[in-house]
Amino acid sequence: MDRNTLTGLVLMMALLLGYQWYMAPTDEEVAQWEAEQGRLVAQEDSTAAASAAASQAALSATAQLQAASPSDGNINAELEAELRRRFGDFGPGVIGTDRDLVMSNDQVRVTFNTRGGLPVSATLQDGYTRYANGEPVSLWVREHSDMNVAWDVPSVGRVGFQDLHFKPISEGPTQLVLESDLGDNNAIRVVHKLEGYQVKTDINFIGVDQLTNNQRLFTWNALGQRNEKGLQWERQHSAIYYLELGEERDYLSDGQEDDEVLESQLSWLAFKQNYFSALVGSPEPFAAGAKIANILPEDDTTYVMGYAAELPYDGQQLHFYFGPNDLGALETTGFEEVGRIIDYGWWIFGWVNRNVILFVYEFVANYIGNMGLIILVLTLIIKSALFPVTWKNYMSSAKMRVLRPELNEINERHKEDAMERQKETMELYRKTGVNPMAGCLPGLLQMPILYAMFRFFPSNIDLRGQSFLWADDLGAFDSLLALPFSIPFYGAHVSGFTLLMAASMFVYMRMSMANQSMPTQPGMPDMKTIQTIMPFTMLFFFNGFASGLSLYYFTANMVSIGQMLTIKRFFINEDKIRAKIDNNRTKAGTRTKPSFMERLQEAAKEAEKKQKETEHKKNDARTKRKKK
Repeated sequence: MDRNTLTGLVLMMALLLGYQWYMAPTDEEVAQWEAEQGRLVAQEDSTAAASAAASQAALSATAQLQAASPSDGNINAELEAELRRRFGDFGPGVIGTDRDLVMSNDQVRVTFNTRGGLPVSATLQDGYTRYANGEPVSLWVREHSDMNVAWDVPSVGRVGFQDLHFKPISEGPTQLVLESDLGDNNAIRVVHKLEGYQVKTDINFIGVDQLTNNQRLFTWNALGQRNEKGLQWERQHSAIYYLELGEERDYLSDGQEDDEVLESQLSWLAFKQNYFSALVGSPEPFAAGAKIANILPEDDTTYVMGYAAELPYDGQQLHFYFGPNDLGALETTGFEEVGRIIDYGWWIFGWVNRNVILFVYEFVANYIGNMGLIILVLTLIIKSALFPVTWKNYMSSAKMRVLRPELNEINERHKEDAMERQKETMELYRKTGVNPMAGCLPGLLQMPILYAMFRFFPSNIDLRGQSFLWADDLGAFDSLLALPFSIPFYGAHVSGFTLLMAASMFVYMRMSMANQSMPTQPGMPDMKTIQTIMPFTMLFFFNGFASGLSLYYFTANMVSIGQMLTIKRFFINEDKIRAKIDNNRTKAGTRTKPSFMERLQEAAKEAEKKQKETEHKKNDARTKRKKK
């Protein structure tokens, strides 16, 4: 490591430490923040206590009404009046008994309760299990999820489905009809139909529509349970995804606390985790003004993400989806852009994944059943398709290697004069017909593919639970060795595929630098140091990533090494390259008509000359004015 590189690293560290010190809050700010947090907690506790007390009072009143004998024809008028006071015209609907009702098929089991009439749990039945305990994946859990349709009643307050009891009118494995009798021929009827992973819900307000109209809110809150091996990895790919009319699919910040008020009508909204989602949408959009939020759970080991949503509800049909982030399954919902819950990347990268990589992947998967082998074959196909790019890049490097002695001589001769060194270097490139940037463009063409694959494998649910060699789940990190302690930014395990990926990267970068011809420029960082630091950094960066992704990069590096050795051994003849360069040099010396590059250089010189003349005239004029 030379002095310049060391100095740069020290300055970067100092800058980082200085920024952290500068941004750190003062003792007074910390105390003020703690006081504010205490006030908010106390306020929330007070609100929660009041809400709980009100709810308990309502339940107590309901229990007393239920205890009264309906046959005596003498229901306690005082209690009935209390319910009317608390719930207004909806008081009669509070009477009832809690009871679970179930709809089920081969994909999902959805449980409803007569209190509220809406889903209280949804558990997959198609073989997907939680990593921790092998239990079926639950995307809606009674204890940690709730949904409600609520509205404000004048002089009463907030009333909603969770306050009402719904009696089953008809029950079946795929259809359920519930009704809350409000008396005087008034009622709320709910019809649920189960289709695949979807529950389609129709809500009819009979006789009471005007009492709730333009005031209704559909609230949807949940804590996402941990389903995968790596909590942090799963959290980084969890957030609320949504689609506003006239816009593209959008989302809150993955793995972070975030919130937003939507300004446009909403088509659908999903509580998305890495491989599964709970989604609500409607053929008729929700009105503008929806409030959504990601909430990081306090329990850092049990739950992945908290979700909260308030949607203006005009009585439209509700479509619920509880299922995997599988493109085919998601598209059965019929919602526009719903497949983009699977985050294949933005802009050109997502386009490449959806229109190229996914097509090739599905073709390979039709013939190969093992996911590890599919990754290997897919990598070979991609690298073979990119071979012309690799060839172009290597040929450019070979030409530059031939010129290396002359470039080194120029650098040594003009060590103290950067302008002259640059001038002679460009003149050498012109005479020999070598373009030092010829290998850059082909390299840039590979970038969309490289980043696309970075997004493709972590988003592909087919990798989940699939084993390969020592990895028991290609959709999560592999643990070749469990550590008795946790290393900051690394973890408590050693990923074998990450080790292989970093080692292959080190070898590939060493070989690439050996083939590079660009001489070390004064003041430039030591590339050998960067070569060492880069793979080491990848060990920390990829250790918690999906092992399928590390397997892909390891395979890609090994194929690149093989291609490099093959090209060098069988296709590159540096003597022929040198002869061609000498021939170009001879032609440049005998050419009478200037080339395009020469004309371009002359034009640039002429423009620079005119600019200097203009500046000189301005300076002369300024000097004359000062003398006056």
